[in-house]
Amino acid sequence: MPDQTNMDFQLKWGVAGVGMIAHDFLTALGTLPADQHKVVAVAGKDLERVHRLATLHKINTAYEGYESLARDDSIDIVFVSVLNLQHYEITKLMLENGKHVLCEKPMGMTYKQTKSLVDLARERKLFLLEGMWSRFFPAYDALDQHISSGGLGDIYHISIQFGVEINDIERNLMKDLGGGAVLDLGIYMLQLVQFIYKDPPTDIVCTGHLSKSGVDESISCALKYKDGRTATLSAHTRANMTNKAEIVGTKGAITLDYFWCPTVLQISAANNTEWSLPKGKYKFHFHNSAGLSYEIQECWDCLSKGKVSQKYYYNRYTHCQAKINTNSFTYNFIFKTSRLTMTSFNLFLK
Repeated sequence: MPDQTNMDFQLKWGVAGVGMIAHDFLTALGTLPADQHKVVAVAGKDLERVHRLATLHKINTAYEGYESLARDDSIDIVFVSVLNLQHYEITKLMLENGKHVLCEKPMGMTYKQTKSLVDLARERKLFLLEGMWSRFFPAYDALDQHISSGGLGDIYHISIQFGVEINDIERNLMKDLGGGAVLDLGIYMLQLVQFIYKDPPTDIVCTGHLSKSGVDESISCALKYKDGRTATLSAHTRANMTNKAEIVGTKGAITLDYFWCPTVLQISAANNTEWSLPKGKYKFHFHNSAGLSYEIQECWDCLSKGKVSQKYYYNRYTHCQAKINTNSFTYNFIFKTSRLTMTSFNLFLK
């Protein structure tokens, strides 16, 4: 029997955090049908900033801190957009208070944290989605269909560059706030490789540079997969790079510009598919942030049917992502003056 969608279902949102991502999220949400989405409240530690964001987006309730947001019975789901190091704590708080959660990436700083959140959501029968917004762009669906149909043949190599000057953002300069090339940029490259190869890597070797404060400013990785497959990833927080992904197979190659938020899929010089993004009421801070509307609508689609996300299974991809992040960021980096290297490791999916 086909899934039954409740078209009268209105998802009532709360927003934890008042930074640039929160603004872009609210602006993107404003492009979606008002009878399907309503923002009930916003919360943050700085009440003045909370009120400013609430006033701009015409949100009636503004909370100082996150406890009141978690206890607000009128809220169905909370978008967690606080600092990286706070994602686990705030997501856990919301789940413990019966809220569904869409959490900005990374959901946890370690595999242990991420697994505990997934386990808690399952125990409470709640929807939990890591906001890997890339996965919900139509270009990813088209890419998946092209690969599944054999359009690229056997894929043997993926090459990705992601470099943007983000060191003017304070949290990216501070190790204790979870900034750096790995967690801010590298996670996007890893998710695309996982999306295509499905399996975890068998070996990873990385090198890069640290800032004076110990934050990873750059990272270059070579990943080895079974069956002769490889990937090379490079990220930089001080230099603008091509910001492209190239997927190479025995029958051809595909290029994704702005691969983390693509609106064009280039199969060949004469074969491009383009998608337009909705226009927001306010200016977005980040490139193609209107595409946040895709993951927002995924939440509505799933919760209106009483299901977890079909496009991004957190029990598989988020677990694998967290294992990679844990090994690359927490345990396996060997710091030597301004350079860092990473030992190889094996991963598996449960």
